[in-house]
Amino acid sequence: MRIQAFLPVVLMLLLSFTVRAESDVSGSSDPHQLPRFPLSWIVSYNTRTVPEYALATGPMRKIGGIIAPELDKRIKGELTRITYRLPDIDTPDQAFNYYLKLLQSMQAKILFQCSSRQCGSSNQWANNYFEVAELYGLDRSQFFLSASAGNLQLALYTVKRGNRRVYVHIDLIEPLKQTSETLAADLQQQGFSWLNDSEQLEPLIDFMSNNPQQSILIGSYNKASGVALDELLSRSSNAAVEVQDLLIEAGIEPARVSNVGVGPALPVSEIEQPAGVWIQLR
Repeated sequence: MRIQAFLPVVLMLLLSFTVRAESDVSGSSDPHQLPRFPLSWIVSYNTRTVPEYALATGPMRKIGGIIAPELDKRIKGELTRITYRLPDIDTPDQAFNYYLKLLQSMQAKILFQCSSRQCGSSNQWANNYFEVAELYGLDRSQFFLSASAGNLQLALYTVKRGNRRVYVHIDLIEPLKQTSETLAADLQQQGFSWLNDSEQLEPLIDFMSNNPQQSILIGSYNKASGVALDELLSRSSNAAVEVQDLLIEAGIEPARVSNVGVGPALPVSEIEQPAGVWIQLR
C-alpha cells in the first residue's frame, strides 16, 4: 500500500524533471518585458522587419470570401515571433491569465480579447495569421488578445491541440530603429516622419547634411489628460523648439528649420502616446 501511495509522487517528480530538461531552440530568448510561463520552453523563434503587420483587433470572420480578422491595426516595425510549449498538465486558460496579469501590471491597453469559438477558427489563426502549424488546435480551447504597452504592440494566442499539447504564441512588434535611410524613406513616401527619440538626432542630422537644400518643419503635439489647453500648447512648443535648437547646435542652418507646437490639435485617433514630435518637409 505504501508503494502505491508513493507512485503518484514519483510520477510527478519524473514529469517535472522531464519538463525541466527540455531546452529552447537555438538562438532564441525571452522578451525582457514578458517572462515566460513557468516550465515552458521555446519551440519556434524568429525575428524580421515587417513593413506592415495587421495586429488583429477583432475575431476571425469571412469577409469577401476571405477568412481574416474582422478588424485590425496596421503597424510596421521589428517582429519577434515566439512559440512556447507548456507542460501537458497546464491549460491554455492558465497561460492566458498569466500573461494577461503581466500585461495589466505593465498598464498595457488591451485592444481585443476573445476565447473559445468567439475567436473564430483555430486553423486560420495558426496557418494564415501566425503561420505556425503547431498552433492549430481545438477551437473551444483557444484564447487570443492583442495589446499595446507603450511603443510595444503584441498579439498573444494560447491553444490545446488534439494530442493534448498546449502552446503559447507571442508576436511582439517594436518600432524600427530610425536611421537616415528609414527617415529619408518616410519623408519621400509620406512627407513626414515621427521622431522616435528626440535626443537621438543623428539620423536627422545626417539627412539634413546629405540634403543641403532641404528645409523642414519640426512639429510637436501634447494631449496629456487633465492639463489645460494653454499648458499643452506650451509643452508642445517647447519640445519642438528643443529639437530645433539641437539641430542648430549640430551645425544645421537656422533658416532651414522651423517649428510648431499644436498642443492636442492632432486629428489622428490611433496615436496612443500622450506626446510626440514629427519631422515634415517644407
